[in-house]
Amino acid sequence: MPKSYINRFNSFKNSLASLEEAKNKDKDDSFVLSGTAMKFNLTFDLAWRLMSDIIRIEHKIFDYTIGSLRDTLRKAKSLGIINDDIWLNMLDDRNNLTHDYDYIVAAEKFDVIVNKYIDVFNAFKGTVKMIINDN
Repeated sequence: MPKSYINRFNSFKNSLASLEEAKNKDKDDSFVLSGTAMKFNLTFDLAWRLMSDIIRIEHKIFDYTIGSLRDTLRKAKSLGIINDDIWLNMLDDRNNLTHDYDYIVAAEKFDVIVNKYIDVFNAFKGTVKMIINDN
């Protein structure tokens, strides 16, 4: 297993742990909103890149659009790496948060990120741990 794959997984775990800190923060604080949005985006990006690593390295599949987030999510779902269409909702929210300069979307999505998406990331983390331990 390539070292970059393990390094990306460790970065994902660290980013997720940092994102989880938002659960104990004041969602009305603009700094918390901006930090939560940025950590969510980073954690999501690390997750989909990790999915791409798993698809290529573990499943030896190279015939999909590697740079396409939607294609990666669809392929990961078809392979059982993820098991929920919520990832497409997460992608849409990530894209909206990327251009949320006034943190309006961040305020709207804070509870979803903290109460739902973090659990999805944790489930993915468990899946990746199992994949890594099987090798």
